[in-house]
Amino acid sequence: DATALERTFAHLTAPALETLEMGLGGRTPDTARTIGRALLRRKVHAVLDKSNGFGDVEAGLDIALPEAMRSRCLKQYGGLSPTTWRDCLSRLKTLSGDSREQLWSYVIAHPMTEYVPNQCQRCGHIVPDETTPGYTDAEVGISEVPPTASERPFVRGGYYRGARSAVAFLLRCPECGDESRWFRSSAAQVILNPNRWGRLCGEQEDLRAALARHLSVPLRAILPLDWDHVWSETRREADGAWVACQGPGDAPAANFAGRLDEGIGAWTRVIAVSADVEGTSDVTEEYLSCCSAGGRADERLDEEMPRYRETVSAARADASGSATQAKTLNGHVLHRAGFGREEVTCILRQAVVDHGV
Repeated sequence: DATALERTFAHLTAPALETLEMGLGGRTPDTARTIGRALLRRKVHAVLDKSNGFGDVEAGLDIALPEAMRSRCLKQYGGLSPTTWRDCLSRLKTLSGDSREQLWSYVIAHPMTEYVPNQCQRCGHIVPDETTPGYTDAEVGISEVPPTASERPFVRGGYYRGARSAVAFLLRCPECGDESRWFRSSAAQVILNPNRWGRLCGEQEDLRAALARHLSVPLRAILPLDWDHVWSETRREADGAWVACQGPGDAPAANFAGRLDEGIGAWTRVIAVSADVEGTSDVTEEYLSCCSAGGRADERLDEEMPRYRETVSAARADASGSATQAKTLNGHVLHRAGFGREEVTCILRQAVVDHGV
């Protein structure tokens, strides 16, 4: 069953991994290598499929902005009062002159691409992203509901307070009592809804990737394994080096290693995926190193890096998945397979070459 197999790889828990291993003849190094290659290829193909399936960002640029958003953009960027996102983009182009790098710094800091938590669309009461004790779905007032006929073409599955299929969510607001519907989507006309519509990191990066293509800005997706997050990197104009993109209010990108101190679990590896083969690679070392050592992180994290490396190594060795934020075992499989940075990069790049073949 292709659908069941896709779900297994999408959330590779210990029971899911055991099922895969039994189907391939048991837990052996060869089995680990087979599963490891497959999961890396699926990560690449999922990113490239989403990129191709997002469609034209033009579909959302002419959405009318509410007065509060118009005032916010006018105050922050000047010019004429914008009535649509297209007006906002035109203003950013004017401000950046001929610099793509400057244009992109404006785009990722703009309300158009900011992170927006799922919330009550009437009063703005925010639903916590994590299911911690006291914050189960029932306790925060949300439930899964079938998408309506008009919603169905735009709904996608994904991780939101746990792994979810392509469902909609109904929020009965504990503050104002109003009901709001929301769903995860990869459609520009949905993600660019400016009326308190949730735009989580996955949608945020889908949108940024589409805008980067629209504006001819080089961009690649950055995926941590066994941690539910995604961000992006762009090329610096001065030397062509890849640098992490982080707008105001975004979760730490360059300093992603520091998130290992949040107490919600570990990640096990970080990969970069681009339609450009050379832009696709294992970048774990870059995110476990400071700038002075060729990495991404600020120097203030330098003394913590040995401890972060130990945390990542321990999470890779853990066969239960309990050590990781997503409770999955992607990094553990690669660890058992004996894949190092070079082999992971080779598999990732071959997957880009093979995509669509």
